[in-house]
Amino acid sequence: MTTPCEVTATALNLRAAGSVDAAVLAVLHRGQVGVATAGSVDGWLPVTFGQVSGFVATAWVRLAAESAPVATAPAAPAAPPAPSAPAIDVDVKLRDPAQLHPSFRAALDRLLAQLAAETLPFRVFEAFRTPERQEWLYAQGRTRAGSIVTNARGWASFHQYGMAADLVLFIDGRWSWSSDGPLAAHWARLRELAREVGLRTLSWEEPHVEWPVTIAEATEAPMLASGDPGWRDNLEASVARWRRAGGPGGPADIAAERPPLPPTA
Repeated sequence: MTTPCEVTATALNLRAAGSVDAAVLAVLHRGQVGVATAGSVDGWLPVTFGQVSGFVATAWVRLAAESAPVATAPAAPAAPPAPSAPAIDVDVKLRDPAQLHPSFRAALDRLLAQLAAETLPFRVFEAFRTPERQEWLYAQGRTRAGSIVTNARGWASFHQYGMAADLVLFIDGRWSWSSDGPLAAHWARLRELAREVGLRTLSWEEPHVEWPVTIAEATEAPMLASGDPGWRDNLEASVARWRRAGGPGGPADIAAERPPLPPTA
């Protein structure tokens, strides 16, 4: 018997096995509904969300009453209706390194190590960013209150491809964008070190570092071939969710297609 389950965490990793060391298949968000396919074992619950099956930490999902099993749709020649797009917390900042392309992740690790060696108090403020959050940030100062914080629409930022991060000063337990006095030298050194490890910086956005490719190259064959499962699965899930919601633009569907089953005798 399958049981409906709902994600209660702002962001929850769907893993290939019941372990924090297992590969991340997708990142789920609060309000997404799937099904638990069996009982919890050692704090891990086997689940299916859309087309992806894996394991999530039991503490971060809510199970429906076991008396309300999920109905199984009967086989029919017509295609089932497209699933509704899951809710996305657009105000949540993601920092999971598994969502980053391994080439960018390795350069970012080198940069963070050098910053630490020089006792410069920078930390990753945000890494991968959903296209939904990018659109939400773009609307700030335009169609909703606040100051303009980005000029990039959804899928026009390298954050959506797991190839960018924002590094911000973290001083006395608080984030700081200040460049007053001696802090100005910190930001200048951040840009210098970023370039030394092969990352590109932006003159108009001091915290931002990115992998030096074009947006078109971000999903071309060489980058896809050099990506690992955690990065690629997260990108595929983000593209699929965007498509289901009817979002404009963005990369073509990059999901690997399963081969057809052989005909039955």
